[in-house]
Order: sequence, then structure tokens, then C-alpha cells
Amino acid sequence: MTSTDNDNILYEYPLQERMRTYLRLEHGFEQLKASQKCLEEQAEPFFNALFDVTELLERFDIRTELSKDLELDKQRLQKWEEHPDVNHDALSKTVHEIEHCLNLLQDIPKYLRLLKDDALLASIRQRFSQPGMSGLFELPQLHLWLSQSAQAKQQQCESWRTTLAFVDLAITLKLTLLREQSVFVPMQIQNGFLQESSEQLLAMLRIKVPQSASIYPVVSGHRQRFTVRFMPLPGGENKETSLQDIKFELARCSP
Repeated sequence: MTSTDNDNILYEYPLQERMRTYLRLEHGFEQLKASQKCLEEQAEPFFNALFDVTELLERFDIRTELSKDLELDKQRLQKWEEHPDVNHDALSKTVHEIEHCLNLLQDIPKYLRLLKDDALLASIRQRFSQPGMSGLFELPQLHLWLSQSAQAKQQQCESWRTTLAFVDLAITLKLTLLREQSVFVPMQIQNGFLQESSEQLLAMLRIKVPQSASIYPVVSGHRQRFTVRFMPLPGGENKETSLQDIKFELARCSP
């Protein structure tokens, strides 16, 4: 995920393969919700996002890893129940949401099957998976579907999207808990390069870079060692961007 505020750009980089999958799914669900709002202007982005999410879930069996991660998070949260300053309502709500997700995650194949067996989705999915632009002349069934009322189309899209809403919630819970437990630390490096090792296992890096710096991080590594190299935007207007004395903020997220 990359986000921007008034002063900084926030970059995230996964250091474990399952975190990479979680971030991809998070992005896919965000695209799915955003494209549903623009369905009347352009319908293709919604179907692209829906097929991308389902393909990811079919390719990677995240049930075991995500269930294991959420169970550990649940145990950590329950240890806070006796703390006098904890917000018990918020804690109880989060634990309840985790339990709800854990109960449903094992049924991912069943819900994927519902989407895969949908007659309309099955008839257009292959065309959407092919490279290059498609036209409605190749998808007359989609052309007919698009001629329905806006309400009918929204209801159908909402049904498709909410079929996997519990996966969206589970991913959101896991990544939110992961992000909230990390703290940003001010950093300052020379020559635009950082290399670091960690005795503690890491799941993800979060990097805040000032917008005014006009640089972006290129990250590589794994859960106990990583490198960050800052680069100017290719072809950017500011070709004289300095890579000396770079200041940024770094959060190291542990699983």
C-alpha cells in the first residue's frame, strides 16, 4: 500500500510471502469497492478487480496462514483484558471480529465456488483474463447485463462483492493490527542507501518519505535482513535531486 498525506508519502514493503499476498488482497478489495461506485461510468474495472481477487484466493490457499496469524493476534489481545487502561469495548469488538473471521475462513473454497458457478461471471471471465483490450462486441452477454437498471446492477455487484466480504474483513484486521503495533523511528542516511539486519523476525516495512524530497524507496530483503535504496523519479523534472543526507521515518512491523 502506498498512501499520501500533506507532507509525506507512506510506502509499505512485505518481507514475508504471505504478507505480500495480504497486501495484494487488500489492494484488490479496495479496487473492488471503489470501482463499484463508478459502475455506471465504467463497469470493466469492477469485473477486473473481482476476477483478480478470486484468482489470488484460488492460487494461494491463505486459510491456514491467515487463521494462524489471527489466532495469535486474538491471544495477544486477550492478554490485555486485565490491563486497567485498556478500552474494553474496542478490545471486545476486535476479538469478536477475529472469532467471526476464524469461523468463516475455512469455508473460502465454498464461497469461491459460488462465484465460479455464477453463470454470467463464468461466461465472461476467460475474456477478461486475456491480454489486450476487449470490446462489448466480444461480450454480448455483458452488453445485455449492462443495459439493466442501475439499481439492478448495483444489487448484483453488491451480492458478488459481499460473498467474500469476510475475507476482506480478515485481511483488514490482520494488517491493521500489524501496522498499529509498529512505531515510526526518524532515520537519516548518506548516499541514499540503508542496510540493516534484525534478530527479531520482521513481516513488513513502512517508510514515510517527505514529498518535498522527490525520491522513492526501492526495498529488497527478507524477514531478518533488508536494504533500502532511495532513487529519484525516472524522467522527473528534478534531475538534480540529492541523495545525500536523506531524512525519513521507518517502522519495522513484526508478525
